Amino acid sequence: MMRGAGLLILALALAGCEPAAKPSMSATRPPAPPAGAVNPDAGVRTYACADGRRVQAGYPDHDTAVVDVGGHAYPLKAAVSADGVRYVGFGLQWWTKGMNEARLSRLRDGETVASDPGVLCRAAPGALPNDNRPMAKPSEEGT
Repeated sequence: MMRGAGLLILALALAGCEPAAKPSMSATRPPAPPAGAVNPDAGVRTYACADGRRVQAGYPDHDTAVVDVGGHAYPLKAAVSADGVRYVGFGLQWWTKGMNEARLSRLRDGETVASDPGVLCRAAPGALPNDNRPMAKPSEEGT
């Protein structure tokens, strides 16, 4: 009888040690990020320039502007400026005054600040962040 009681105790103890149920796949994966969290708003704006071109500029972080000119995106880095924020790279200078006005200029070889006055660009009417309208092709005269 003692042996039967011992087996009963052993069976009950083992019953309490059943392996836990396998977690479902959804329990092992992190939840999906909310919409827009993977690629946060980069402050993309469309600018209408005095020469007829449309330029898009995004600001993914404080030190970077990605400027789309003529269908090519140029990542520009912030540079020293006495007024506004000046971004340079790839022979271009994008100098912003707030988020609604900027000047696009070409940097000549060896220049760190453009001597070319460039072209004035203003945020296009209704150009909200992430304005995904296609940009107009630049005119032959503006290139």
